[in-house]
Amino acid sequence: MENLKKRRIGLFGGTFDPPHLGHLAAALAARDQLQLDVVLFVVANDPWQKTGAGLEVTLAKHRLEMTKLVVSEFEGLEADDSEIRRGGPTYTSVTLQEMKDIFPEAKLFLLVGGDVAEELNTWKDLDYIQENAVMVVVDRPGFEGATPPSGWDFERVVAETPDIAGTEIRLLSSEGAEVRTMVSEAVKSYIDRHGLYVGESF
Repeated sequence: MENLKKRRIGLFGGTFDPPHLGHLAAALAARDQLQLDVVLFVVANDPWQKTGAGLEVTLAKHRLEMTKLVVSEFEGLEADDSEIRRGGPTYTSVTLQEMKDIFPEAKLFLLVGGDVAEELNTWKDLDYIQENAVMVVVDRPGFEGATPPSGWDFERVVAETPDIAGTEIRLLSSEGAEVRTMVSEAVKSYIDRHGLYVGESF
């Protein structure tokens, strides 16, 4: 990624359990509207706000492989495993610092959904995040026009994203129901091949 050091880079962090067509639509809209050279899908290792609440999360290796499948067909989208390689709980501020070290001359854009924007004040090291990245709020169904708490500067991306949630996909998959309208064919095949979400309780 040497050629990205002086460019515009979107950081799209998430659990991606699984990565679905809503994630894809949001990333493509951000890429185009903000003229980003690349959007990195940063796959969380241990999303502490979920695991700390007792929620089950699929093994990181599976979530990373599914994410690689999603982005492989689109120019300007890449899967990033930096949080997985680092290990431990996933903190955006730590990831941002690492990206600043790798891409010291790049302009970094931190992409979040409207549902996440309202919770930004619960994140660690808020000052560092605000000073070192452009916060971008991507509209999603049910959270159109959402804004961060007072004090956050941000840009907005309007994306026509389908009303999809990972929880719904996992539930349907556990029941053997069809999810082909929610995830790519490659991700659906991966879920089936590895028996993901089978037998989980929701």
